[in-house]
Amino acid sequence: MRYAEVAVDAPVGHSRTFSYSIPPHLSPVPGQLVWVPFGRRTAQGVVVELSGAPRVEVTKDILQPVEPAPLVSQTQLELARWMSRHYLCSLFASVALFLPPGFEAQVRSRLFITGKPGDEIGHSQSETEIPLRRLADSPGMVETDFLKMLGRNGERTLSRLVNRELVRREAELPFPRLKPRYSRYLVSRAGSIGQDVRAGPVDELPERQAMLLERVQIATEPYPLTLANKEFGPGVASALVQKGLLGQQWDRVDEPALSTGPATGPSSPLPLTADQAGALKEISGALDDPAQQPRSFLLHGVTGSGKTEVYLRAIHQVIANGRQAIYLVPEISLTPQTLDRVNSRFSGRVAVLHSRLTPRQKFEQWWKLRNGEYDVVVGPRSALFAPLASVGLIVIDEEHEWTYKQEEAEPLYDTRTVALQYARLVGAVVVMGSATPDVETYHRARAGQHGLLELPLRVGRIAGSSPESRLAEVHVCDMRQELKEGNRGIFSRGLSNALKHCIGQRHQAVLFLNRRGSASIVQCRSCGYVAECRSCSVSMAYHAIDASLMCHRCNRRRRLPGRCPQCGGSQIRRMGAGTQRVVEEVTALLPGVRVERWDSDATRSGLSHAETMSRFVSGDIQVLVGTQMVAKGLDVPNVTLVGVVLADIGLHLPDFRAAERTFGLLCQVAGRAGRGGVRGEVHIQTYNPEHYAVAAAALQDYGQLYRREIDSRRELGNPPFNGLVHVVFLDTDETACQKKAISTARMLRQKAYSEGLTDVELVGPAPGLPSRLRGRYRWHVVVRGRNLHRFLEGVSLPRGSIIDVDPAHVL
Repeated sequence: MRYAEVAVDAPVGHSRTFSYSIPPHLSPVPGQLVWVPFGRRTAQGVVVELSGAPRVEVTKDILQPVEPAPLVSQTQLELARWMSRHYLCSLFASVALFLPPGFEAQVRSRLFITGKPGDEIGHSQSETEIPLRRLADSPGMVETDFLKMLGRNGERTLSRLVNRELVRREAELPFPRLKPRYSRYLVSRAGSIGQDVRAGPVDELPERQAMLLERVQIATEPYPLTLANKEFGPGVASALVQKGLLGQQWDRVDEPALSTGPATGPSSPLPLTADQAGALKEISGALDDPAQQPRSFLLHGVTGSGKTEVYLRAIHQVIANGRQAIYLVPEISLTPQTLDRVNSRFSGRVAVLHSRLTPRQKFEQWWKLRNGEYDVVVGPRSALFAPLASVGLIVIDEEHEWTYKQEEAEPLYDTRTVALQYARLVGAVVVMGSATPDVETYHRARAGQHGLLELPLRVGRIAGSSPESRLAEVHVCDMRQELKEGNRGIFSRGLSNALKHCIGQRHQAVLFLNRRGSASIVQCRSCGYVAECRSCSVSMAYHAIDASLMCHRCNRRRRLPGRCPQCGGSQIRRMGAGTQRVVEEVTALLPGVRVERWDSDATRSGLSHAETMSRFVSGDIQVLVGTQMVAKGLDVPNVTLVGVVLADIGLHLPDFRAAERTFGLLCQVAGRAGRGGVRGEVHIQTYNPEHYAVAAAALQDYGQLYRREIDSRRELGNPPFNGLVHVVFLDTDETACQKKAISTARMLRQKAYSEGLTDVELVGPAPGLPSRLRGRYRWHVVVRGRNLHRFLEGVSLPRGSIIDVDPAHVL
């Protein structure tokens, strides 16, 4: 078997591999990272399988391995193949999710003058004469530098020079950016005392060599090479090693362990309610019996119902059975709190993986997980791809969150879907938990595809009381009426009074507004001009902290204009409110109160997530103001008041999931109140109190929301009754972007018609929302129906298109 199928790091079709011959001196295996020639360049690739015959007539040789051992297991390769097919992305993009940090590298090519007999540099064309002379005077030039000298059409000119053999291109294969660190030590060798066969009598050694030899021989532990060089000078130790009098020992140096929670011993399990015990029994049965079906569960429990304790008990069982667990959270901000809880139960056996670790920390954690040093890994969606040998349980907390969908780079995967497929491959159990489950997940659970486990009551309820008695009391405030009665502030009178009472009782409060900054719009009242981002078709928000305007899409900043750029007027006004404005209003309402913001702006420039959480739990922060970060997983018993400053943000977006998401946010943030001995109070401020999502959230009635949503989706043919594929077209030219969308939509409609597919529907084309993002215009088409993978097989999309299978939104 001297041929290998390699998934190459290149923009190619899904599932596609390329055949390469294996040189006699190499023995690659599936899962190994290699360098291969690809067109005119050299690229990384992963060996997917070995074969006795290639799939093409002419093959090129694999150049060399990047790492001597395979980095991806056979199971991971199989999962990557499935992801490539399902999400219509390149196979290498899927495999790359499993690679250790720092192994991504780009080849840098160098150019050399060939100097064939009879060729003269001066005979070349005038535009290449100077670059060629400079290349001839250099020992080799980086290809990008040479292309800059060639100017426009440099790629084409360079190809002509290479084809004429005036220039030779050589690839420099880089080493991984991160590698294990080793410390070198000196050790005594047998025969080094008295005399060595090769070195002669020891007493004939130079003084410093003899002194170092004696020091190493009397040392009780290996002697650090760095210390030897410092005390006796560089070269002394090397001389003794070359003479055979000393040996060397390499020990891997591990980074200091990441802080994973309290240093106290493991905490004891909490007592279970009857509902918790019933849910755990179902999960335990699946963990013990590989044949039991279903092997995935939806743990639907109201906020504060003790879902975390069920997770921890299940993880304990998995570890006792000699397997490992993955605990997924939707946000990095939730990782420290979850890590504390898990580590308090499994101290020293928990690893953390997320994007805010340093590259070296990620690297060290990855290799420790691969070596089996941890039993549990905690983190957001990327933690699913940790190199665990035997996964027995995957927990997906707050499974309804859209952040489980990857939207920044290929593959555009849904963590829940991939986790379910992963579990099928390895025989693991998946537990998805939420107080407000995704409508599609809940529908599948009711249909029997997942086991449905209900926790309808909060832990610690009063015996004999109604289920609602321990949930927070919710007040819906119609801000239209407040305005009619002369209240122009951002707080209703009810919320203002509740804040005063809460702080007066020495309790804590959470204020939620899903918008950053101080003002959402800066507008000229004379001509109507609105400050917009130059790269995105959105208004810029005003941030009072540095008196600047900021685009929340691309982070572009500019100064607040003193006069209107359009009419020159001075009637520049800041309208709307964000979290910074809420902090200002709380400070004015309650002088001396300790208030803190918790959003991406604050954590980027001030306290970390863990520090903010720690200060709030300790009571140092009395009022916490934040975006959706405060709605997820916050469990502080002293919080008795939650205020939703404006519930309508996002409610009327042109997306079929807008109402579901609004309901989920409102219920989740309401669930932060009343987790201690005092019943909580929630004030929801809205201009749409009659909307069904707001009304259902006020009652914290998921069933009411679900029935309304599922009927609407059945009528319109939206998921879970059909699949969706979102195709987005991007271009810096607005007209070209529109033409791409129109022509592609026409082609797809003709394909559906010619194949007689009456169950495939196209929505659009239409401009995206926003219509321009980071300098590129956006148009989109939504494909809705069944068997969409078969329908889209072989379809060629224009360059610059994004195809998103099972999209989180269709804006």
